[in-house]
Amino acid sequence: MPTLVTRRFTPAEALSVAAWTYPPPFDLYDVDPAKTELFTARDAEGLGCYPAVDGDGTVVAFCVLGPEARVRGQRPEDGILDVGLGVHPAQTGRRIGSDLVEQVVTLARDLARHRRLRAAVATFNERSLALCDAAGFVAVRDFTGPGDRTFREFTRALNPR
Repeated sequence: MPTLVTRRFTPAEALSVAAWTYPPPFDLYDVDPAKTELFTARDAEGLGCYPAVDGDGTVVAFCVLGPEARVRGQRPEDGILDVGLGVHPAQTGRRIGSDLVEQVVTLARDLARHRRLRAAVATFNERSLALCDAAGFVAVRDFTGPGDRTFREFTRALNPR
């Protein structure tokens, strides 16, 4: 089972993750390899990217909390924390996202003073849609996002501990 860690990405890990490439239509999730700072930057609240590692310490996934998780077509909202999850292309379909989602929720609860989490998933991404449903996220609307694709917006209450 992968573990979400609170340390920052190393520069080598950030370069590796930024180079992940997905087959179409999932290539919508590809990152420009020149933008490794997206993985290493964090704000004063600790919002940003967090690596998830396997038993050998290899990054197999990551989560992003805050503005960088927002998809074009969404606007900031008071009390809402945007969240995203990425899994290594060779590891998709192995329940890594399912194993990580509650770890991400716990991290979000520990870091931020928000009432709700918000995620956006391209509607062709059936596994991620199912993951959101299974994790207690509720679909609230569809919208047009990057690549003129339809995205589904989900929210979930972020109950305090």
